[in-house]
Amino acid sequence: MLALIVMALCLTPTTASLAQDSSETYSLQRTILVEERTAIWCESCAEIDPELATVARSHGSRTAIVGLHVSDSFENDAVRARIEYQNQTDPEPYGTPTFFVDGVKTAQGYGAWSDVQKRILTQENNRQAPENLEMVFDGTDVELPIPESGQITLMVLEHKKLVPEGESNPGEKTRDRVLIGMEVMDSSGNKSSYGDLDLPELWSLIMIHEPVEGGEPYGVVEITNQVFDSDGDENLLAIVALCILLGALLVFIPQKISLNNEEE
Repeated sequence: MLALIVMALCLTPTTASLAQDSSETYSLQRTILVEERTAIWCESCAEIDPELATVARSHGSRTAIVGLHVSDSFENDAVRARIEYQNQTDPEPYGTPTFFVDGVKTAQGYGAWSDVQKRILTQENNRQAPENLEMVFDGTDVELPIPESGQITLMVLEHKKLVPEGESNPGEKTRDRVLIGMEVMDSSGNKSSYGDLDLPELWSLIMIHEPVEGGEPYGVVEITNQVFDSDGDENLLAIVALCILLGALLVFIPQKISLNNEEE
């Protein structure tokens, strides 16, 4: 049984749904939403960002990570609207970096990720199956479902967003998973739009079903047009092969020990 668990963990999908050119439907999943309040000028954020990119890739469809930029050139109406939504349940003026996991402020500072990881695992164990709500995407436009309760929030993220020249920047030349636009649909079909909803060159779309008054989401799904390089795929295959080997060892080694005990 332990071997099966090890193999299952290793074979968990590691990429968010890759968007198709033709019209496709994408259903809500049990994906965990991680929102980081960050800033270009923030030194701790600059150190964390490359690690978050690795985490986002390794967790894949299990997590959706969003960068909420405050007090810098990336701040926009979508970010301000999202923080206003968070303030309904937690109005504290947090600094950067601060992480919210499934709507709950979880940790602050450079050493925050271990606490974030713990809450992600807890939420994965506790999250109930979401309602069967689907968004339709044809490669350009998104059609959101109208929820019977709560609201549907669509986030537009930009990957590898170039930091403007002259910006105080202790980190890399680009930032990843930057929230640039957001649309909210209520149970009456009314829409509110914030920021830029046009898709950039590299993008992700995150659909969230959540309470109107703030709090833990009911379901989340992310789609993206990012295609990872072949080296990453080869590494993944190597990891899978190693996990299968470990699984086999966990099956056969206990049996061998048992036989030795009987011989004694």
